[in-house]
Amino acid sequence: MIFFIVGIITKKIQKKNTLEKIHMIEYNTPMVASKNNLIQRKKIFLTGGTGSFGKMLVRELLKFNPSEIIVFSRDEVKQGLMRLEYKNEKKIRFILGDVRDYRSVREAIRGVDIIIHAAALKWITEVEYNVWEGVKTNVLGAQNIIEAAKDENVAKVVALSTDKAVEPINAYGMSKALQERLMTTANLYETNSKTIFVSTRYGNVLGSRGSVVPLFRSLIDNSKPLTITDPRMTRFMITLKESVDLVLTALKEGVGGEVFVRKMPAHTISDLADLMMAGNNKKNKIVTIGVRPGEKIHETLVSVSESVRTVEIGNYYVILPQIEIDAVKKKYKKMKRLKPFHYSSDTTVQLSKKELTKMLRSEGWI
Repeated sequence: MIFFIVGIITKKIQKKNTLEKIHMIEYNTPMVASKNNLIQRKKIFLTGGTGSFGKMLVRELLKFNPSEIIVFSRDEVKQGLMRLEYKNEKKIRFILGDVRDYRSVREAIRGVDIIIHAAALKWITEVEYNVWEGVKTNVLGAQNIIEAAKDENVAKVVALSTDKAVEPINAYGMSKALQERLMTTANLYETNSKTIFVSTRYGNVLGSRGSVVPLFRSLIDNSKPLTITDPRMTRFMITLKESVDLVLTALKEGVGGEVFVRKMPAHTISDLADLMMAGNNKKNKIVTIGVRPGEKIHETLVSVSESVRTVEIGNYYVILPQIEIDAVKKKYKKMKRLKPFHYSSDTTVQLSKKELTKMLRSEGWI
């Protein structure tokens, strides 16, 4: 009975707060110039640097004049191709290695100022069928990053997480939720290191490897049916540039233990399919195949229980840790905590078809 009443109250609060206040979103906020000195003359270590996000991040970080960017990944083919792409760039160094191996991480990060941890096994269905492999990369790999960073006195670590970590129903989401907790509690260790650990939480990054946009584009180009799990399904959408800015915001603002979330709009999967076909002058058949193992109809970026320990900084939510961390207490003590709300892909600002078309066109998908 109590849960039923709480559910009714939560829905009323959600409707009022989420639709009225949440969310005056500026979709294409430029990177803040003041963040330049965060990267300038710094040595950056990037795990998962050969993925779509990692490659975009490298391009953006070079604009801030770092002393060096170390791209760390275990895929020698992707790393070889990326090395050729940047053959004339003296500030990038490539190291083959695996976050599952503490020794290879420790040796690679010597002298590093900042770690951006983007390596992950993230295909929901694959992790669902290979849970231990997901744990080894997403959980044990994160712990290796933490221990190596402390042992080498790295200044700050930013770890990438996902909306799947909120109220998780799949193994991937559970593994990323554990990663977030590891990054938070790492700030409590009594060591000589003063490393700061923070997390960032994403929705779907437009065009990233494994996301639905490149899948739809491939199916459209090859005149194959577009497979939709459920036409009601909604997903958060963030551009690659906005996702990079989220990392820079966490670097700038984080003091240890927070989870940074960018406010972002959402769309329905059916709108996305229709607009991608229209934008590419195709009319493929659409086949509804049903929700796959581990999928949700709607995703959540901030849960109700998290919202009451959340503050706003411009276009960002900052979720504060449940445990007491002195630096967090000091920085945020005068900032007002938000009233309860549920920030999900069906309650945030919904992209109109015109807005979604513009976003897809700006990234070259239509």
